[in-house]
Amino acid sequence: MLSAEIRRVRVCGADRCALRLLDRSPARNRRWCSMSRCGNRTEVRLHQPRVRQSGPTTEN
Repeated sequence: MLSAEIRRVRVCGADRCALRLLDRSPARNRRWCSMSRCGNRTEVRLHQPRVRQSGPTTEN
C-alpha cells in the first residue's frame, strides 16, 4: 500500500463490523466495507423507524 493511501484506510461504519476498508471513491466518502454486507443492513435499520413513525400509507 502506498503511503498516500494510508489516509484512506477507514473502519467500517456498521455497528457490528470491525473490518477495515480502503476508500478509493472519488469523493472519499465510503462508509461501509461492502454495501451488500453492512451498508444495506444499516440503511434498512435506520429506515424502518422512519416508516413506522410516519404511519401507514395507502397506495392505489
